[in-house]
Amino acid sequence: MEELAKLEEERGNLGYLPEGKKGKKERIASNEMCTFLILNISSLQLIPVNMIAYRQQYGSVNPAGIIAPAIVATAFSTLVAVVYCKIMDRKR
Repeated sequence: MEELAKLEEERGNLGYLPEGKKGKKERIASNEMCTFLILNISSLQLIPVNMIAYRQQYGSVNPAGIIAPAIVATAFSTLVAVVYCKIMDRKR
């Protein structure tokens, strides 16, 4: 995020000052910052180690049985995040 903020400063996009407000400029997130945050939140995870450990701890017969559904679910959430970011970029 810090590097993306530096990039925005180099571009000259320091933020905006809304009408009727005086004083410090308010900083806004760039499209790149929003995309980075959304992709981190969607959290593509290949091996859900914590869930496997919990399932093993509570006596599951197949604790690693969660791997395939977890990969599908996180891949889907990441795909939705990318599509959302692309749609929002086009609206701006």
